[in-house]
Amino acid sequence: MIIKVIGFLKKYKLRFAGAALLAIGTVLAGIGLMSTSGYLISRAAERPIITDLFMVTAAVRFFGISRAVVRYAERLASHDLTFKILMSIRYTLFRKIDQSPVKQLMGKRHGDLLSRLVNDIETLQNVYLKIVSPVITAGVVTGIVFVLLLFVDVVLALIALAFLISNAVLIPLLAHRIAKGRGKSEVQTKSDLSAFLVDRLQGLYELFWTRQKTSTEKQFNGMQSRLDQVERKNAGATGMLEGLNNAFSQLAMFTVLIFAIPLVLNGQLQGVMLAMVTLGVLSSFEAVQNLGNAFLHYETAEQAAGRVFALTEQEPDRRGKSNMAVDSLESIAFRKVSFSYTKENITLSDINFSIPAGNRVAVVGPSGCGKSTLLNLLLRFWYPDKGKILYGNRDIYDLDEEQYRKMFAVISQDEHIFNRTLRDNLLLANPEASDEQLRTALHKAGLGAYANQLDLELGNFGMRFSGGERQLLFIARALLKDAPIWVFDEATAHMDAQTEQNVHRILEANLHGRSLLFITHRLIGMDKMHQILAMQDGKIVERGTHKELLQKQGLYAKMYHLQNELIPEA
Repeated sequence: MIIKVIGFLKKYKLRFAGAALLAIGTVLAGIGLMSTSGYLISRAAERPIITDLFMVTAAVRFFGISRAVVRYAERLASHDLTFKILMSIRYTLFRKIDQSPVKQLMGKRHGDLLSRLVNDIETLQNVYLKIVSPVITAGVVTGIVFVLLLFVDVVLALIALAFLISNAVLIPLLAHRIAKGRGKSEVQTKSDLSAFLVDRLQGLYELFWTRQKTSTEKQFNGMQSRLDQVERKNAGATGMLEGLNNAFSQLAMFTVLIFAIPLVLNGQLQGVMLAMVTLGVLSSFEAVQNLGNAFLHYETAEQAAGRVFALTEQEPDRRGKSNMAVDSLESIAFRKVSFSYTKENITLSDINFSIPAGNRVAVVGPSGCGKSTLLNLLLRFWYPDKGKILYGNRDIYDLDEEQYRKMFAVISQDEHIFNRTLRDNLLLANPEASDEQLRTALHKAGLGAYANQLDLELGNFGMRFSGGERQLLFIARALLKDAPIWVFDEATAHMDAQTEQNVHRILEANLHGRSLLFITHRLIGMDKMHQILAMQDGKIVERGTHKELLQKQGLYAKMYHLQNELIPEA
């Protein structure tokens, strides 16, 4: 997965080349500064005339100033390149998500998606800064240092090369071994923590009502402790690697010094060059000392990249594209439809039913029986394994996808309310609607009290509204969309009986010839349905009207009587 991230560098070849050259230039300027400083000190100890030191003094000043300037430019260039890469990754990710089937995101927790889109992408900034750039810099600078030392002495060049390569190989291998498994743990813990916080914030009121504050704090502290433990281990590993890097550089300098002294004594090397060579070798290790951290962060970046690019993996469209227009309300029919999310478990088996235009059909049954899967198939989020779904007399996959979906207004229990004004949330359904149309929709949906408060801030997740008012807001959205087919997917699952009855009355008053697919496990308002389908284990086991199904004394009748025992007022 890291290769995919590196692939984004192709779009910024010039920026990449510039940043890499500046990174190399920074290290070379540091080597030049240390080398010329050592030569200057040694030469000054011989008390030459001041004019003999002008050139080397100028060199020290040049390398000292240029190192600071080049370092500053390198930071600007490398971070600009990093932000460009992250921008490209985000753009590509959002474009792929927008083009991919909605099923790619189904079943994923909001917090986990947020973590992938924010934390994991931010982690990928380490790919260039801590992996690609250090590797390139280490390779180029090591080669340059070796070539320069060849002009001094072959043995010294080979010694320096041996230590540089050892430092560049052994320390990263040790870092990779130390960090093995830790990167996955770090990324997963951060994801779990993000998902946990988002879930708890969404259900903040419920947490206080059910007195779950203490247990929530314990869960949070537990996850934070695991994350802190990983961070402490990383910090400890970083400190150890820095110590080993320093040991390598000091040992290399000392070894070069030992082998250079005989050269000075034999006259093969000028005495003033001794400090220059040894300090130059010492400073050259700056090029390889970042490789340990590169491999310390490699697994974390690999895991983060895998989670990010997993969102862009699209299942190939097994159906051909079509632009057949959809412009009127027609019947819907499932014909011998079977479907399974996995090969092992069949979710739906041989489903046959119709929704005539303008009719109301309820699909009821216990949780997990396949009710919501019917909706996912109807909206083309998944493909049936067998059978067909017809709109009128046409297969829904022969229809223009966008036009087809515009025929539906879906109201579910987990609709989202944005932390914006009431007007903004309503305009999602019809961006061209006037304020008067918004007020009319609110009145029809039973929210007339808010008709003159379109600028009301609804708060995070619509906290200003009660559960019932949120569902009424979704009905107002459906009215603004003016779709001919309404679908309720467990939309009243968490309401009290009185609020639920109120929603049904408002629904009844606003259908006006629309088709209705009502998916629920609560049997309220079933007497208003033209047909009821009772499902169990992925099959339709009963069908008929409310009165007919009660007379059969089957699954539906048992569910109905049990509900009345638990909620008499329903």
